[in-house]
Amino acid sequence: MIKGELYKLLRSKSIKVLFILLLVLNNLQIIYVNYQNIYGDINTGKRKILKIIEGPISQQKYDWLVNYHNTMLEQVNNGNYNTKNKSKNTFSGYVFGDEQISNNLLEDYEYTINYHSSIKNKITILDENIKKTQNSKWKKENIMLKKRLKNRNLSYYYDYTLINNFMNQDFQYLLSLIFCIILVIKLFIYEKQKQTDLYFYISRKQIKKIFISKILMILLFTFISSLLLLIESYLIYYFLGMKNGLFQPLYALSHFMYEPYNISIFFYIVCNYFFRLVGCLSFSYLFLFLCHFLNKEYKGFFIAILIIYISIQLYNNNLLSIISFSSLNDSIYNQKIFMSSLLFSFIILNLNFFTYFLFKRRYYVSIN
Repeated sequence: MIKGELYKLLRSKSIKVLFILLLVLNNLQIIYVNYQNIYGDINTGKRKILKIIEGPISQQKYDWLVNYHNTMLEQVNNGNYNTKNKSKNTFSGYVFGDEQISNNLLEDYEYTINYHSSIKNKITILDENIKKTQNSKWKKENIMLKKRLKNRNLSYYYDYTLINNFMNQDFQYLLSLIFCIILVIKLFIYEKQKQTDLYFYISRKQIKKIFISKILMILLFTFISSLLLLIESYLIYYFLGMKNGLFQPLYALSHFMYEPYNISIFFYIVCNYFFRLVGCLSFSYLFLFLCHFLNKEYKGFFIAILIIYISIQLYNNNLLSIISFSSLNDSIYNQKIFMSSLLFSFIILNLNFFTYFLFKRRYYVSIN
């Protein structure tokens, strides 16, 4: 049964064409999002400056960046720059452009070198909270956070613009959901619509085998398709310039400054992949549950799009929104949200199995 379902999907032209289309759309979306970050004189100048300051942080690099920014700022304030002709003494070709670049990079560099001091201040606040709070639960959480923040430091500086964009690819997650829609329709609604599944209802054992084989195919193809989309995204971002910084601590990114886990950016990306995989499977099982009452492909597609639309509207409610699985950004700060999302998925999965067998048993009785 498993080999038959696998062979059926591998031979399916619609599945192949759809996945190729999703890869192309993913590619185009990445280029669109990063166009302003990779092209133009400003970005050319930025890359030249980054070659000087990226890597291990040092007082020499910091002093150079401060002095260069002050020089550019002074020329801008004095109006000593030309917007029509390029200047040979600048990296981007324009004084005003170099001033903007150096200002932004200086803020990022200062975040890196001042991170240890910021953590010390945070620990001081945590110590005060531990002493003053009467809530044992809150006290325990502060003690745990203090333990994890202690001795944190940053030794390397990299530009994380492309990495941030790579980590926050909601569109890629949406493409995975679309692929899940076609998988479920192909494996369940299509056969019901064509009545090619009647043969398997002759025996109760066949009902169980065919169902399990189809579920395994959804799991396998969802896993592979999501992984291939992730690999494609990484390769594109690598080509665009995302070559350094993936193995730095996650707190090297300013919006993860106080994240409670001492993990690397790369490990976060891996965890985020599996988190999205859970979201895709949850969506597939929920859609599959509703497919039991549908016998037309267009109805199934409409219902699936409706689920995604409702999930977008309920995005802030992590328990009810499939879209909330698009990123671990919020969940990483709250273990309860993450666990509740997994529990929700588990409930959907078991509800789906129970409903499916109940439905098929009744159908088996009706045809016999």
